[in-house]
Amino acid sequence: MSQHFLLSCPAKSLSLAQVFRMSDAEAETTFAKVRWPQTDGAPVCHRCGGLNAYDCRRSNGAPRFRCRACKADFSITSGTLFASHKLPLKAYLAAIAIFLNEVKGKAALALSRDLSLSYKAAFVLLHKLREAMAEEMRGRVIGGEAPNHVPGRLAAR
Repeated sequence: MSQHFLLSCPAKSLSLAQVFRMSDAEAETTFAKVRWPQTDGAPVCHRCGGLNAYDCRRSNGAPRFRCRACKADFSITSGTLFASHKLPLKAYLAAIAIFLNEVKGKAALALSRDLSLSYKAAFVLLHKLREAMAEEMRGRVIGGEAPNHVPGRLAAR
């Protein structure tokens, strides 16, 4: 099982200054490398896992890919917590950088001020980030016995 991209080294080493200096194309490349680290940013179809996809951008320049195997259209954010996003990729990278670099967490009000978002958008974004990280850690045991063994209880016969 691969590591969640929010817990990966490239996501953790992303600084806010780096994000704000990026062009839109650089932000897209960075997001793709964090999204698909196994292929160094080359698109992977989220439906069939196909590696043979080609670029078919929309008329407004929005990045889109089409899988040659299953003919599905997808974007960098398809199948992630940022799917059907409304903000530019740079804003999401900035939110990730802010979220991961805070020691005790980030308040939605502070994030809304930092990124010029509404409070509701910042609140939802932070909850999506927290939920994604919690999903990655669900079911893991820190030390001790396996979860099905309760000390002091006899096994059923």
